Amino acid sequence: MRLFFEKGIWFSEGNSKIAVDPSSGKKKADVAIISHGHSDHVSVGHKQYLMTLATYELLKVQGKNVKKTESTEFGKQHSIGECNIRFENSGHILGSGQIVLENASTTVISGDFKLEDSLLTQGAVPVPCDTLVMETTFGLPQYAFPPREDVYQEMGQWIEKNVKANKFVVLCGYALGKSQELTKIVNEYSNQVPLVHERVFQNNQVYEKFGLKLGKYLLANHNLKDSNVMIIPPSLFDKTLVPALEFSTGKKVVSAVATGWPYGYGFDKSFCLSDHCDYNELLDYVQQSNPKQVLTMHGYAKEFAQAVTRKFRIPARALGDKSQQSLAEFAFA
Repeated sequence: MRLFFEKGIWFSEGNSKIAVDPSSGKKKADVAIISHGHSDHVSVGHKQYLMTLATYELLKVQGKNVKKTESTEFGKQHSIGECNIRFENSGHILGSGQIVLENASTTVISGDFKLEDSLLTQGAVPVPCDTLVMETTFGLPQYAFPPREDVYQEMGQWIEKNVKANKFVVLCGYALGKSQELTKIVNEYSNQVPLVHERVFQNNQVYEKFGLKLGKYLLANHNLKDSNVMIIPPSLFDKTLVPALEFSTGKKVVSAVATGWPYGYGFDKSFCLSDHCDYNELLDYVQQSNPKQVLTMHGYAKEFAQAVTRKFRIPARALGDKSQQSLAEFAFA
């Protein structure tokens, strides 16, 4: 199979141009395969889409107009020409999938993924393949995440300590994926019912539609005194928010961000919680999938590719956004 990287991964099957996670709609695909519902993995305007039903529903609440969508489920086979396509759970967020392409050989495109189970998602199971195209967001050895359960307990204790000190707690996490986990954490590891931002609320509703119970939460709507905890996207946390909240609640505000990145950026606390693999999990995936070649993208792609070659003696290269560059040429140039 001849693959190309151009703001997404492209290949042809018969007369059809197929793209996996095209981030731009300037070049039109006959079929766009979408691994999950984060907006940086999808663009509008392609002729047809293939994604899980959960991903479709999550994109719909974001206002993404993806018409002519064929929905799928994990393990279901779809055929385009001589290529069989299926999704397998990637463990990233609700509905996220690894893309498995099978013809004369097997290619796996990981999408964003993690191996560890969370409160809401089961971890990905590595798929044996000939070619592995994987995201490597945290592809350096320094990124070693603590057990999730330890982070959950630490977060619950921190929330309760601050609430008892008559403080208003602001938790920041991406509106899709992280904030649903935060909602569940607040319910299961503290005695609080959180307020949630409108975008978080909409995504929470989709999660619950697909059977994932998050617990109790309230839509934040001029009702700050109804709770001691609020969950918002980190993009909304700025220098004007804290004084406004302190004025409205009459309480000192304490803030925390949930992320795999080791930074504070004005937050009082940072909890190491990611929807991606850490370095050792990335290596585990390569070992278990046992590919003949590995292609890396996002984050520390070059460094991780070098580590794969050193550790496993497998040809590995990082993908760059070079128009019409063949993945085979990348791998063996």
